[in-house]
Amino acid sequence: QAQVTPWMVVQPDFQYVLNPSGGMGDPSCPMRRIGNEAVFGLHTNVNF
Repeated sequence: QAQVTPWMVVQPDFQYVLNPSGGMGDPSCPMRRIGNEAVFGLHTNVNF
């Protein structure tokens, strides 16, 4: 977490999803499997 201002806190979020489809094929190309994915986010808390 980082206190950006006295009333705002931000917290980064990173998730890495392994085998997101459980081995199923990609709907747009059934011969190819869906790969692993990285997801980045930012949580913001504002207090007034």
